[in-house]
Parts: sequence; C-alpha cells; structure tokens
Amino acid sequence: MSYQLIVSNDQLADYCSKIENSSALALDTEFVRTRTFYPHLGLLQVFNGEHAALIDPINITDWQAFLAILNNPTIEKYFHSCSEDIEVFSYHFGCVPTPIVDSQILASFLDNPLSSGYASLVKKYLEVELDKSETRTDWLQRPLTEKQCKYAINDVLYLFPLINILKSQLSTNHYLQAAYQECQMVVAHKSELMDPNDAYLNIKNSWQLKGKSLGQLYKLASWRYRLAKEHDIAINFVVHEEVLLKIARYSPTSLGELDKLGMKGKEIRLYGQIILDLLSTPIPEVQPIRRVNSYPDYKKITSELKQAALTISSQTGLSEDLLLSRRLINQYIKWKIDKKGNTPALLIGWRKPLFEQYCL
Repeated sequence: MSYQLIVSNDQLADYCSKIENSSALALDTEFVRTRTFYPHLGLLQVFNGEHAALIDPINITDWQAFLAILNNPTIEKYFHSCSEDIEVFSYHFGCVPTPIVDSQILASFLDNPLSSGYASLVKKYLEVELDKSETRTDWLQRPLTEKQCKYAINDVLYLFPLINILKSQLSTNHYLQAAYQECQMVVAHKSELMDPNDAYLNIKNSWQLKGKSLGQLYKLASWRYRLAKEHDIAINFVVHEEVLLKIARYSPTSLGELDKLGMKGKEIRLYGQIILDLLSTPIPEVQPIRRVNSYPDYKKITSELKQAALTISSQTGLSEDLLLSRRLINQYIKWKIDKKGNTPALLIGWRKPLFEQYCL
C-alpha cells in the first residue's frame, strides 16, 4: 500500500482532516534513546485502514489537529507493545492517546506469550514475513531511506487486520472485555509519574542501607533524578547507581575519595563538589526499606497464589504468566499485610472473579 510522507504543518493538517472521523487508528513511533532521559521522536506512523502516513516531526510545529485526534475517546488507538510509545507521546505531546488497544495484550489472552513480537504475530495470524533489519536504525538521521520508510509503515499497516482477527477470536472465547481492561490497566501503570523523592527506592540493593546511609541515598538519588530529567541525560550517565550506593554508604569528604569509590573523572569535574556539598547537608530520617519478601508468610502466600493461577489456567485456558506476575503478587501481599493502599489488581477488573475465592 502507498503512504504519504508528511513533513510540514499544512500536510499534517490536511491528513488530519482525512482521518479525524475514523473509528480507529494504528499508531507507532520510532525514536532514539541512548544517552538521554527522554525518548527523542524520529518518526510517527499512522494508518486508519485507508490512509497511511509517515509523519516526520523535525519541522512540524503545529500539532493541534493531531492532538485532537489522539485525545478523541471515540477513536480507538491501536498499538503493539505500547509501553515505550506512551513515554514518547507523554514527553513530546503531553498526553497519552486514548483509548489504547494493544495487540500484544490481546494476543496474550489467546495462548500467546506475554512478550510476543509484532513480526511473530503477523506471521502467525496473517502469514506475512516482515523485514526487521531496520530495528536498530538511527531514526534521527536524515534523509530517511526508502528501506527505513517501508519498514516503519509496515509497523502499522498490519495492525488493523491483526487486531481485527484478535478481536474476533476474543469475542468467541468471551475474553475481549477482559483484554480491553488489561490494556487500560497497563496504560495506567505506564503513565504513572515518578516522584523524585522516591528515586532511592528504585536503586538496586538500596534496602541494604539504613540510618545515615539511607538518608544520604535519599538525597543523592533525588538530586540525580532531578538533574537527569532537567538536562535530559540518561540517569546512569550522571552517576551510575552502583557508585551512588557506595557514596551513600561511605559518605566521602573529598574528590579523591569519590574517585576511589568509582566516580569517573568527568563525573567528578561536573558533579563532585555538588555531591560533597549535598552530603554535608542535614540528613533526613528515612524509614528502613522493607523488602516485600521479608513480609510474614511471603513464601506461603506466593505459593498459594501460584497454585491458584495454575488452577485458574487449567479451567480457563489463560496462561499463568498472564494471570499472575511477580508485580501482582508483591502488590497483593503488601496490601494484605499493611492494610493500606489501593485495592490490588488481583481483586479488581477481570481478575477479581477468578482470584477472589483464593484471596479473601
């Protein structure tokens, strides 16, 4: 199928007038994110079942008509594995397209692996072999080659027939609404914003620190996160988390000590004195990090939930991996024992009637 390459505001406005009344849009993004905090958009692929387009964002400044379509709740937005795309749209457009239907999630309700690739599903359901040789290409480099463009547009051209087949099969086995609910849950989870003051919780082995050391890590991690976000630097390219943990543990008082703890010369020149000054400020009192596997009966509850998932899987045909993940287990156990927080995902939506007899 032919496609339009859009490079100007006028071309985008004209294209939007053609697709603004669509029932659904297939969307994908190509971006680069190597040493940056944010993904840098290189190309947008759009297809409404009739009009296909590659939108080159480099020189486009007026996105108003396109944003109106993204935010139109009557137009379904088809994606495959939307997690990274959500970040792209959030950063570049300040919104998450709504509502999102994800072919990877729909396929997982039909005995496909949770992480099924787009090419594998297209081959399985449409018997089409896709060329994936441009996966690692630099999407910020211009001009784009014909091979790059063909690769990119294929990522949306087959989403329509693929999702139509998945929807049809899910309607037959009565899991279409459950799959839609799972799409909404995943989008909501991926749309959550990090609180800089919680950045220390995401550092590997941060639970090992207590007292003064944990307070230092709290300050350092928050500072690193804010700086990375403000200056668009990949967070570990500020100071690697392993080094940050050592700094928090040993509270160095000189640039030489920072060097011995693993900070690189450039990092010391840029941030060394800032870190030393930060370490000398009052230390906040931070509660020790409680690892979820230290909760009472953690192993017992985990084993019971896994057995429940096995039973439910045999009854429904849904995979155990879809029914239950480590994140869902940990979320449930924290809620059950701490007696606070939002109701866990195992007890809401489509999972509730399946798991409630095992959880309550």
